[in-house]
Amino acid sequence: MYLDVLHQAALLDHSTWAHPDTWNAALENVASRRSSRRGGSFWMFSAVCCIGVIVLILGLVYLMTGRRRR
Repeated sequence: MYLDVLHQAALLDHSTWAHPDTWNAALENVASRRSSRRGGSFWMFSAVCCIGVIVLILGLVYLMTGRRRR
């Protein structure tokens, strides 16, 4: 999490990073970017689960119709 902040620290003047508001703003920016990624991964996981359930239902229907034919 702090790797981005430390990477940017080398690019700025030392007096800029000495100010506490700069650290707060940088850490809030990193935290907001991380939280937005988590929301995307939740929807990706939900989509995979949904597709898995649909495949499972279709597989069960296929197996049940195959047994009726025999």
